[in-house]
Amino acid sequence: MKLGIREMIFLLVLAAIPVAAWFFVFEPRNQDIEQSRREIAQMETTLVRLDQLTDEVGDVRTAIDEAELRLADFRRNIPDANEVDDMLAEIHRIGERNALGISSIRALNRTETQGYAEIPLSLEIDGSFRGLYRFLIDLERLPRITRVRELKLERNLVESRGRGDDDDTPAGQIDASMTVVIYCEGELEGDS
Repeated sequence: MKLGIREMIFLLVLAAIPVAAWFFVFEPRNQDIEQSRREIAQMETTLVRLDQLTDEVGDVRTAIDEAELRLADFRRNIPDANEVDDMLAEIHRIGERNALGISSIRALNRTETQGYAEIPLSLEIDGSFRGLYRFLIDLERLPRITRVRELKLERNLVESRGRGDDDDTPAGQIDASMTVVIYCEGELEGDS
């Protein structure tokens, strides 16, 4: 068989069709497929990161809820400004219950910080040491938050002298001066 120019051109065109198909059809398709695979891999990575962030956000929400519960408990233990008078009356009742004489209760300078206020009270107390000890225990057991900032004790020699086991009044009479801080809700910085 003799190949002429016509047959050679036909064979060249026949061989050029798959080569042209490779460069003009299959190669662009392969590039599109590869690009799609990269985009899918990137989206999968983003989804994994979003799942992690969603889990972290869930943990943050749980932490915020727990913090709000603790804050609510804390606020229950802080009276508002109207209940401070009730606290003063309760301190006076505790003193009477423990046979103490509270000769003076003075409010000192009030300070406000981040939504709560500190009201320091200066107390002058006289009575037995055991009564004062029970007074401090009862003060600690109050449902409201209080703090004894300063406590000075002096033995009352006049009341203690001559007292013994035979006498009705126990020995160990003391005079105490203390500063008790009561915490209450104050105005927040944005409130007016």
